This record gives sequence, C-alpha cells and structure tokens, in this order.
Amino acid sequence: MIKRFLHFFRRSAKPSQSVSEPQLALTRTRVGDTSLVRLNVDDWEPDTQQALHALAAKHAHLTFYDGKVQHGYALSHVATQTQCPRCHADTQQHYTNVIYATQTAPRVLFAPAGYFCTRCPTVIIDEAMVQAGITASFTLRGIVGIAYETRETPDFFLTWNGRDVVYILDEAQAILGIETLPPQPQHRLPRHKHKSQARKRLARESRRHNRPQR
Repeated sequence: MIKRFLHFFRRSAKPSQSVSEPQLALTRTRVGDTSLVRLNVDDWEPDTQQALHALAAKHAHLTFYDGKVQHGYALSHVATQTQCPRCHADTQQHYTNVIYATQTAPRVLFAPAGYFCTRCPTVIIDEAMVQAGITASFTLRGIVGIAYETRETPDFFLTWNGRDVVYILDEAQAILGIETLPPQPQHRLPRHKHKSQARKRLARESRRHNRPQR
C-alpha cells in the first residue's frame, strides 16, 4: 500500500515537485497496534512537503489542525485521548506539525499525533508516535508546540500536563528542552489566625442573637 501511495504522489506532483528516488527511503515501525511509516523530507522543497502532507491527510481521512493551542498534555498523562483534560469537551484527531526539542535545535514532525479539544486551546500529544518518527541522530527533549502550514507563527505551549513551563534555551535562543514548574503551594493561614478569625465570627453571631428586639 505504501508503494501505491508514493506512486500516486509521484504522479500527482507538479514538475517542480518531482522527488528523486533516494529521497523516498522509508522506515517502517509500530506504535502499539498502529503501523507507521517514517519518511525524511528534510531535503524536499516546501511545496513538495505540503503536497505530500495534503495527500497523507486525504488518505487517512483526517484534516489539518489550523486553530490555536496554549496547553499541551502527553497521551500517557491523561485517562483518554477522546476527552479534554481541562474542560472535558470532546477531542478530535488531526494531522499536525508537532514541534519537539532536540539536543541541537527544535524540529518539526508531521503526523496524526494530536487530539485537539473542540472547545478550548488544548491538545493531547501521542509522544510515542512522535518518538517513533524521530531519526536516530536526534534525541527527544520534550514537545514544545504546534506549527502551521497556513501561517508562519507557531504556538508554543504555556502549560504542559497542567503545569506552567520554562524553556531551556541555548546562546542563540533556540529551544533545547522544556521543564515544568512545581504547582503553586496552597497558602494557609497560621493556626492562631484561624482561631482568631473563628473567635471574631462567634462574637459577631453572639451580638446578633443578643441584640434587643424592637
């Protein structure tokens, strides 16, 4: 089926989008019950990459995600990919460009790895699928955002797995990793302040009950 898919792509591509045979080297892998094919398109022209993306999405009966994202969750961190962990609305699987950090610079992986909330700017990312799509020369150091094919500005996550994030940058301000901040501590009043407030509340109630009736 993969050979038929690529043959159809070659026939569908415009003359300026022709792809030489070595660039179509494939690597097959599995993620759970899903069979995946990894195709390195680093040397392809942008128009050729977009043509392949459109064909892949059509073949899988999925659409591109073209909304906004602020919050990301790992699939392994949530109970189900079908429900948003923030607002509990339904999610929808899309093809998307996942931005991930490596030991050298951020890279982008085009895959159906995102389950996007239909109500709020949240996505659940299948990290196992992203990991399977990364070539051996790169090390995954975290999912950091979503890129788009219809606009230049990507969305980088404000939170990951429900926690605020801090990005690790190199001297050129390129993202090399992502860390999450610990949750904010619950500020509790000292015990003596609790007692003082309780006494004041009881005193108010006592004055109200003992107030003379007119």
